[in-house]
Amino acid sequence: MKFPTNNKFIVKKLTIRTMRANRLRNTFVTLAVGLTAFLLTTVFSIGMSTVESLKLQQLRAMGTTAHLALTYPTDRQIQKIHTLDYIKAVGLQANAADVSETPEMGSMVLSLHWYDKTEWEVLRKPTVSDIVGSYPEKSNEIMIAGWILKRMGINKPEIGMEIDLKYRVSSNGTTSEEKSRKFILSGYYTEYMNLRSDNIGAMLVSEEFLKGEGKSPQKSGAASIVFKSDNNMDYKVKELERDVKLSGDQKLKVVPLYDNGSMADTGTLLAMIFIVFIIMSSGYLLIYNVLSLSVSKDIRYYGLLKTIGTTPAQLGKIVMGQAFRLTVVGIPAGLLLGGFVSLFTVPTALSLLNFQGGDLGVKVSFNPVIYMGAAFFTLVTTLIGSMKPAGKAGNISPVEAMRYTGLTFKRNTNRSTGGGKVHRMALKNIFRDKRRAALVLVSLFLGITTFLAVNTIVQSMDVKNLVSEYIKNDFRLTNNTTVYGATVRQKFDTDFLSGLKSLKSVNSIRQISMHEVNVEYSEEIFGRHMADLEKRYKLPPHNQEQFLNNPDLFWTCLVGVDTDYISELNEKLETPVDTGAFEKGQIVLFSSDKPELYSIGSDIAFMDKDTGKKTMAKLGGIIPEDAPYKGSRGLAPVIYISNAKMHQLYGDPVIYAVTLEAEDGAEKEVLAQLQALTGGDREITLDSRIKMLEQFKGAKLVMFVLGGGMSMILAFIGIMNFVNVMITGINVRRHELAVLESVGMTTVQIRRMLLFEGGAYAAITCILVLLLGNGISYGLFALFKTEATYAVYSFPFTALLVSFLLIFTVCLTVPEITFKLISKQSVTERLRSIEG
Repeated sequence: MKFPTNNKFIVKKLTIRTMRANRLRNTFVTLAVGLTAFLLTTVFSIGMSTVESLKLQQLRAMGTTAHLALTYPTDRQIQKIHTLDYIKAVGLQANAADVSETPEMGSMVLSLHWYDKTEWEVLRKPTVSDIVGSYPEKSNEIMIAGWILKRMGINKPEIGMEIDLKYRVSSNGTTSEEKSRKFILSGYYTEYMNLRSDNIGAMLVSEEFLKGEGKSPQKSGAASIVFKSDNNMDYKVKELERDVKLSGDQKLKVVPLYDNGSMADTGTLLAMIFIVFIIMSSGYLLIYNVLSLSVSKDIRYYGLLKTIGTTPAQLGKIVMGQAFRLTVVGIPAGLLLGGFVSLFTVPTALSLLNFQGGDLGVKVSFNPVIYMGAAFFTLVTTLIGSMKPAGKAGNISPVEAMRYTGLTFKRNTNRSTGGGKVHRMALKNIFRDKRRAALVLVSLFLGITTFLAVNTIVQSMDVKNLVSEYIKNDFRLTNNTTVYGATVRQKFDTDFLSGLKSLKSVNSIRQISMHEVNVEYSEEIFGRHMADLEKRYKLPPHNQEQFLNNPDLFWTCLVGVDTDYISELNEKLETPVDTGAFEKGQIVLFSSDKPELYSIGSDIAFMDKDTGKKTMAKLGGIIPEDAPYKGSRGLAPVIYISNAKMHQLYGDPVIYAVTLEAEDGAEKEVLAQLQALTGGDREITLDSRIKMLEQFKGAKLVMFVLGGGMSMILAFIGIMNFVNVMITGINVRRHELAVLESVGMTTVQIRRMLLFEGGAYAAITCILVLLLGNGISYGLFALFKTEATYAVYSFPFTALLVSFLLIFTVCLTVPEITFKLISKQSVTERLRSIEG
């Protein structure tokens, strides 16, 4: 009859005592676990912080979390929107009055604006900070952004202070006489929209004031709408347009942040998955190798435990228990170190990357998911790495354990006379345990390959290609009111253009003008174009009648450019454009990367949105989609005409952008002149190659420091694996080496053999890196190039040389140091030690 016994306490006691007897092993495993947790925490933190910071900065720049707004909504439309299952939130806003300019404010466009509770609490509040006070409730209360108060001369605002304002109320095309009123400041806050355009702003008033002036969202406002998801934005906008049935002057205005669809970045996600895989693989290899070598070293001990009745399951628990206890130390240490490093690294990295400008804020993510994910992946890595060693300890028989030496032998069938040569003995020793040799080589290979891949990607970030990819000209001034503003204004008037022409060291100045037009729809001309849009953006099928009945649906931007630009473009086009006909306005051009959708020579008709004046021209060619105009567009393709024809048709069209070319070496001088001319006007964006290059250098430095640091840690894990294998291997073979020395092999020959072994590990790793590592690096570069088309492949000679020198230094030094440590004993003592 068997009596059950509870051996949990004894197993636990044996686990703890076994741990205490393997302090060097514990150090290696704890370090491996800690480094894995540290790397995962850092990678997750930097990744999530970057995404959240970019999202925060983008939302703050927009000033709203809404996806789009419906202008002048009716009560019926508002009720309908609330019932739609793809809508998450709806807020209401309205313009109550326009503030009159004062000398203290300077040239500003300010309005008195009202938000309902949803608009303020849900859509606006998350994009501002440092809120003091509360939203206005009474007719005479007002809430003002801090930057507007400063422009009014109020540097230290106080709740309850009086604010004197003059304003006018517009209604049905007429403007009232100027009114004066004393408002009471109910609150103030920090706003970030002014970083985009510091001349435009809103002061917030109560619903009571709005109604008192006879205003409402239906008359002078909009309904701000948030979808449940920002995926397939174009399709959802069309679906909403169909559901609410727009009329009159109503428009659906998409927030510019979502003009290009979702903010999600698939490439970033794939890169994150790859990095996590590499980190887990490197951590696994070290943890597995250390525990496997430890079990091999203590196999007699486990065999003796088995002879006294310890079951295989209990032996497995002893090994797994040690691994688990070491993770209890390693994981928290790695998480704490990762969190500490992230706290200082992430803000620096993001500020150097210069997302939207540091003024918009950086958000360091300490989301619990980061630490839970890092801890989970590290624990999984440790447990997987310890399963095989635990099985090995439990499955070996007591007799095998007593005979186990940690060495494997194979009968030598090779009758050559060179078998006793030192270098051949070294090679045989390396591959005596093929699994162990493979683990060391793979670990070294992964670390060095990652280091090379990071260097390859960083070196590929070519400055000249970056400039030519993103900035076609030395300088570009963009009228922001055509992109973001509710009211388009002519920022580049005659006086401004005269100022540009008077600048020193400027070779050329070109204008890009624009005008919104409706395009006459024809299935023959635009049928393939619409079919492509429907397929690309999953739009509902169109029909010709809807465009004929409502011409406003098929609109676009008519863009005017200098004919010189087309002449330069002709050098790259397969089919050159007739510049003479273009200058006279006889032909127009479409902007598209799919010229097969259109037929050259088609008759194109477009009408002025306001007057309905119709213009006819032939389609004379297709130019690339990355042409000068990058603003808003409708369902019709963007149409390009000459500036001469644009002025002939519309007199003084709005200038969308101005580009300038400076004399060689005078770029900084021209930049200073342009900055002085624009005077910090945030309604004008100044882009320059010089500024872009400075930002690029910062981003390149961040990538090199962060990526290089991570890859060096991975390389360090691989080196630790080699060090552990060599130290353990030489210790296991100390009896064998003593025997060789006793039969006549000199100490110099033994050292040479060990050096050959280390050198062979280094040489094989280098060959693998040359053959496979460079291929992997190039593959990762190719993936990177899909996201950064300016990248140019450059073979990492310097990184390769440094990594090879490091590998050979470590692989030749460690065996020598280890042998010196064990050879302090005499040959007799080493021969006897195996019996003890």
